[in-house]
Amino acid sequence: MTNKQEDVFPVITLKYRKGDLIIKEGDYGISIYKIIKGKVSIFQESEDKDIVLSTLGPGHIFGEIAFLNIAGEIRSASVRAIENAVLEVWHPSMLSKEYKEMPPMLKYVVDRISARLLRMNKLIVQLTTQEHKKRTSIKKREPWASKRRYYRKDVDLKCHYRPVGLSPKVRLPGRIRDMSLSGLGLEIVAKNTKSFSHMDGDSFIVNTVLPNGKSIELEANIVTLTKSETPGKLILGMSVTELSAGAKSLLGFFLMP
Repeated sequence: MTNKQEDVFPVITLKYRKGDLIIKEGDYGISIYKIIKGKVSIFQESEDKDIVLSTLGPGHIFGEIAFLNIAGEIRSASVRAIENAVLEVWHPSMLSKEYKEMPPMLKYVVDRISARLLRMNKLIVQLTTQEHKKRTSIKKREPWASKRRYYRKDVDLKCHYRPVGLSPKVRLPGRIRDMSLSGLGLEIVAKNTKSFSHMDGDSFIVNTVLPNGKSIELEANIVTLTKSETPGKLILGMSVTELSAGAKSLLGFFLMP
């Protein structure tokens, strides 16, 4: 009798440089990736525009959708390294036996969560594309109003910010380096990220005082996070999600070219 040895697929480690494409949407793929070091951006392309779905760091995994057979074995999104990254690559055979032996109810829950994630990603792409079309339409229809909304002004304003939902007593220091009615660039000390999550999509309340002495408060989401030219500091690219009519009026006057 001949002993048949099962194929063994060892865990391998791969390194990617900042900007490298790791997974291409629509390609065939079965591997699952765990981030050991660095960060990656998960995105889908819509009308020649990359729509960012998530930014992941150490400890997170990606590529599991194809394994769970939600989208067959076709990648549902692209993944790019936004920092030099070290990844652990798992072959699905390492998990397939455990997955198949899961209790039916638990397996059903996992499958439903994965399907919901896929639907949410599609909705994000759809809504982002619609918003982009809306902004483009406004620019064509009302060029002066559009310039006012998206015109960015270089500033140097002290501010405090806190995660949405926390007490105003939480006051993280920062400096607003550029600003518009739709977004801002916020420079922070890197240690702030050790106390609270600063991932793509996280929401914060930002308070500052304009040069005329007027205080304004706004709510904004993180869109990008990059290193500042100043050691030990980071730049948060933020999109304004909530601004009162009064604050909008004050800020609009301040931003006049």
